[in-house]
Amino acid sequence: MKYGIYFGKRRFLLRGILGSALVFSILWGHAQIITLVNNNSVAEVNTSSQSGMFNWSVNGQNQLAQQWFWYRVGATGPEAPINTISAPTITTPNASTLYTSYANNSYGVQIKYSLTGGSAVSGKADMGESIVINNTSASALDFHFFQYSDFNLGGTTGGQTVQLGKNLSGLFNEALQTAPGVAFTETVLTPGANHGEAGLFNTTLVKLNDGTPTTLNDNAGPVGPGDATWAFEWDLSIAPGSSALISKDKYIQLQPIPEPSSLALISLGLAGCALIKRRRSK
Repeated sequence: MKYGIYFGKRRFLLRGILGSALVFSILWGHAQIITLVNNNSVAEVNTSSQSGMFNWSVNGQNQLAQQWFWYRVGATGPEAPINTISAPTITTPNASTLYTSYANNSYGVQIKYSLTGGSAVSGKADMGESIVINNTSASALDFHFFQYSDFNLGGTTGGQTVQLGKNLSGLFNEALQTAPGVAFTETVLTPGANHGEAGLFNTTLVKLNDGTPTTLNDNAGPVGPGDATWAFEWDLSIAPGSSALISKDKYIQLQPIPEPSSLALISLGLAGCALIKRRRSK
């Protein structure tokens, strides 16, 4: 009898666990906003909207308004956000990593985000991004891939300046954006982008959503000060059954904050100056 009761409890417990897992799976399948956390940094990504990554907070201050990806197949027709390819398939192996994928019968795009925050006093944070574009069709894929970025460094829209850089092959591989007290860089590790565009909000975003084919205007800047934005464009030809990889890294540095030991030295120095001034006045 005791064994029967014990077995019954185990079976009931197992059903409960499986039921909870099923509910969690259903809820996870409908999730849209994913939050990543590491040390002094928090990032939020809306995987089902062109809002994309809309929050990247460092030391409690959000530095980002919008960063997302658009695509176009062929030379004609409009661009569209990658979330229109399909509903997202989401995996978060840990608190600081996100995989979000979109696929149809012909092609697919997977984005991997890897967040690395610094210590509270460092004011630093890093976001690695790896993008895989798969051609699952039997024909070559003429795929145009766009990244659009609107950073509000320092938590404000004004006072932003952006400059794009090129590698030795003449491809766009860097963006440098600054605002008072904050600096941001994005480095394209591989491959460089065929086109780039620095501008003020929202000239580039309108082009990506206007229903006509877009080629970025290659204005490298500097642009600003103002509400600066920028974009990259990769023009890819992907063989049947093959894939293309884009690897990038983003880095934010807030104005350095003195460590406690430095603050103590500064305080002693100020106190010493005040004492000398007092003695001289006497």
